[in-house]
Amino acid sequence: MNEKEFENELEEEQDLPTDSRIQIQLSYGTIRYLIDAIVELVTNSDDSYKRLEQEGVEGRIIIRVKRLKKGKCEKLEVIDFAEGMDKEQLKKALKFAGEASGFEEGKSVRGLFGRGLKESILALGKGEIYTIKDDKLSKAILWAGPKGGKYRPPKESHISSKEEREELRIIEGNGTVVRIIVTNEKIKCSDYKTFWPQIANHYALRDINSASNKKVTLDFESPDKDGLKYIGKPISYTAPKGKKIVEQSIKIPDYGDNVEIKIYESDEELESPYNNPFARAGLLIKTAGAILDNPLFKYQNEKAGCFFFGEVIWPKLAERLRKGESLLDLNRVGIEWKHKVCQSLQNEIEKILEPLIEKKKKQIEIKPSAPPAEKVEKLNKDICSLLNRLAKKHMSELPSGDELSDGEETKIKTLTIKPPYVNIEISKERYFSIYAPKDILNSASVYYQAEVDSNNLHIQVLDPIVKLNPHSKYLNIYYGRFRIIGRIDGEEATITCKLGNHKATAIARVSPPGKIGERKERPKGGFCHDIKTDPEENPGQRARYDKNAGIIWIYVKFPGLIKYFEDNLNFKSDESKPMYAELVGEAFCEFTARYDVDQGRPPVMGDPINAFTIAMDNSQKKYLYLIHEAVFKHKL
Repeated sequence: MNEKEFENELEEEQDLPTDSRIQIQLSYGTIRYLIDAIVELVTNSDDSYKRLEQEGVEGRIIIRVKRLKKGKCEKLEVIDFAEGMDKEQLKKALKFAGEASGFEEGKSVRGLFGRGLKESILALGKGEIYTIKDDKLSKAILWAGPKGGKYRPPKESHISSKEEREELRIIEGNGTVVRIIVTNEKIKCSDYKTFWPQIANHYALRDINSASNKKVTLDFESPDKDGLKYIGKPISYTAPKGKKIVEQSIKIPDYGDNVEIKIYESDEELESPYNNPFARAGLLIKTAGAILDNPLFKYQNEKAGCFFFGEVIWPKLAERLRKGESLLDLNRVGIEWKHKVCQSLQNEIEKILEPLIEKKKKQIEIKPSAPPAEKVEKLNKDICSLLNRLAKKHMSELPSGDELSDGEETKIKTLTIKPPYVNIEISKERYFSIYAPKDILNSASVYYQAEVDSNNLHIQVLDPIVKLNPHSKYLNIYYGRFRIIGRIDGEEATITCKLGNHKATAIARVSPPGKIGERKERPKGGFCHDIKTDPEENPGQRARYDKNAGIIWIYVKFPGLIKYFEDNLNFKSDESKPMYAELVGEAFCEFTARYDVDQGRPPVMGDPINAFTIAMDNSQKKYLYLIHEAVFKHKL
């Protein structure tokens, strides 16, 4: 069935049953990368298999992706052969109050309050939903339009032919197909070699990908020199090799929740879960059949910490979520660890981890080398001072999402607030930006001025009247800024901006001090107070910043570096200077890039790894030449 025929069979298009612009903003917060949509849709399919409650049912799920040149994703499709939905169930699934998952009734599912399907479609573009139950086919369509979300309510009919089933690939029985045409240009797709491991290793999919009664397949289509290339391969996850060193039950102090903890020690160093949902180090936080996070807490940046993985099973977390406790962060990227009960659990887990990691540190510890020459020590001191100044300036800049990137100005068709969705710190002013195309200003009731207010008394707008001035870079755009401030942790507000008949909204939520970005983890005395060598044999990286200690470590036995440095960092040749600058710059730019990713500064491109790559490139362009200049001023 082609798209025209599909749409003709449905009812007339309607606005979403909530404020569609806010719903799209929330969708962008939930689904930032293509992998986020896959996680939501695959776990929805898995939930459907769980609701069947039949032993021996093979949970088959097919993921189909069509990738174009330059990483553009044209289409995403997820197919399951589970329970399917009738017309009324599909209507319920498309409601934005969320009641479809069965989570509230105690089912062992991840679909927290029915979210995932709608957000995935709205964030990516336009989605067609086909679902078969008892030989009846229900259909619906949902999409993000220029003025908000739209949908065509479901229509139900009897399956008319075998060909209709074959086209959907559900040859017999029940099932659901979600087809999404990706129109969001910020959503990119990695190549197959990168994409397959991301699906296989994503922490939220590990139980599905490793279960013996589940079969997830990736069908990947991409351009090739000879045309289009198709690859179809089952998805599977293999846990790291290691030994179990902890298996114990605890009660969360002051709350009494029972928690089961299992910790394994890997035979090799694993990737840190910090800003990396594909890393295999970390402790999976599980409840009611769902994996919600994979932290290492305060040890996520420690080399010794990356030898440990495991799981924390917290059954009562599901019950708390059903009661409405705010234990998940707004963007569904993990547990809200600042919540008191979560903080109490974190403290207990860190107590268990501490002796394990201290022991591991001693095992991998190497005796320090002799101190470097006086001139090298002076260089280290001066470069640390430079990095401290650059880090302070970088971290004091406004969080992104506020400024337009090149090409983005063409998408400003109406009044727009940026960022549309953000966390703010308690009692700390946060700026927002307002953009308006020139052609709507004449319709404003007060020329060049916009009115801003909040629907929550605990989140105050400090600049209720904002004057819009011509943008310094984009001639057809007018621009202004306003501030808000939040007073109570956990409060949420809709910020509304009005300009004549035009209106724009944004969502703000208050978080406690230190929650936003890296601020709480900045070492005392600045970003860095020393640069040292680590003579570890066969290291996995050239340089690393330890933010707990405020030290940049250079691994002098990394392949190729031995010709530049002694074990104590003394230089061996004229080429040592540029290599020193490159290594220090690499560690510094990695820090600023990770900070920017946490703040939402880079554009959303493909997946978290791509976002970090973009942020790293931006940081290197901004700072690397300054570090090289400072190093070359020194005479050694």
